[in-house]
Amino acid sequence: MNSRARRIKIRGYMKGRIEKDFTQGPIFKQMIIFALPLIFINILQILFNTADVIVLGILVDDTAVAAVGSTGSLINLITSLFIGLSVGVNVLASKYLGEHNEEGVRKTIGMSIILSLIFGVALIFIGWFGAEFFLKLMKSDPAVIGLSTKYVQVYFLGIPLVILYNFLSSIMRAAGDSKRPLIYLLIGGVVNVVLNVFFITVVGLKVEGVAIATVVSQGISALLCLIQLLKAKGVVKLKFKYCRFYKKELLEIIKIGVPSGIQSSLFSLSNVFIQKTINLCGQTAMSGSAYGVQIEAYVYVAMNAVSVAIMSFISQNYGAKKFDRIFKTIAYGLIITSTLGLALGGIGTILCKPIVSAISSDPEVVNYAFSRILLVCLPYFLCGVMEIFSYTMRALGKSTTSMIICLLGSCVLRIVWVNVMFAVIPSYTLIFVSYPATWIITAAALCLVLMPMLKKLKIQANSQN
Repeated sequence: MNSRARRIKIRGYMKGRIEKDFTQGPIFKQMIIFALPLIFINILQILFNTADVIVLGILVDDTAVAAVGSTGSLINLITSLFIGLSVGVNVLASKYLGEHNEEGVRKTIGMSIILSLIFGVALIFIGWFGAEFFLKLMKSDPAVIGLSTKYVQVYFLGIPLVILYNFLSSIMRAAGDSKRPLIYLLIGGVVNVVLNVFFITVVGLKVEGVAIATVVSQGISALLCLIQLLKAKGVVKLKFKYCRFYKKELLEIIKIGVPSGIQSSLFSLSNVFIQKTINLCGQTAMSGSAYGVQIEAYVYVAMNAVSVAIMSFISQNYGAKKFDRIFKTIAYGLIITSTLGLALGGIGTILCKPIVSAISSDPEVVNYAFSRILLVCLPYFLCGVMEIFSYTMRALGKSTTSMIICLLGSCVLRIVWVNVMFAVIPSYTLIFVSYPATWIITAAALCLVLMPMLKKLKIQANSQN
């Protein structure tokens, strides 16, 4: 195929119709086809983050790894609220698609572009001027706080691109397209790895170079998603005349997205408290935990992709009032996420020591990483079950209820556990017992609240039949 033919093929691919109808057809098969690219997207994102850590560990040192690894909780805390609004965009767009409300879909897409840019610019100032203050508040090790501050500041200079990518990919997922965001993320991720090595070995930058590479890669992915929506056919085609605020759509996005964002922020807040406690154990524990986080993240994002997938399925069918399909979607989601969690959690536990040993020569760092993996990664399927219930409630419009339950069950209880138990027994291992315990409690509470909601839907489904 010559270059002209390739260009024509690419343009045709970009201009194709991307929306898919989840209100009919075999649910399990559709879920697998839709969820697999989402799983690969999430794994690629973590893979490229892991590449940052590996490059720093090999080309720089464990201090740089600890500096970058200790910033994850803080960055998630600051960005989660705004990225959570993309959940509101996803649910609303999916619901409108199920209702065949084309005008509503276009308004949702147009307004999401404006929201992402406004919030992105606001986050630049929060991240740049608040980085050192927040890191000191987390009791970050003085040996790495300077490097950590540089990483956070540079990262937040490009945060509008990160927010934009999340909003645009959320729209494409709502329309049933999970393949194109995967391709665009893959392109950006390859650039990220290449730039990591370039900035460290050629330019001489360390954590700043890794931050710049991350931002550039996200910018490339966001630009490709934007071009896709501009060139796409059908109802999800982006038209700039719709890029303004709409009261009804804005209130719906806020109603669903803000509680989701708060929920994500509160999870991040509890992780900040836990990171603060880990920091008290010293730099070696920080490095081991940072490596452990990278491994366990693969298990989480694979399960989370299934939760995101069922949210689009449930939202479309809820809009179309096809309640029977909602029950089947939840059942299949629980089966898939539990299987993934158990399989990947076991693999992560087995491979932890060989992987970390290949990167770090310090056996203490390896042992710290394995201790975390054993208590968090192995029982991670419990978190997946919890998220299936939580995302189902979001898709049904009960985002605030989900937020309150997760706040009390996973966040408040976890923070109390860490502060009380660590004060009595200052043990690194004891910190991570809080994770499986709070997953079980929160999943049980969500299930108890969700059952009456599903019972009402079942009555409606029976009356329809």
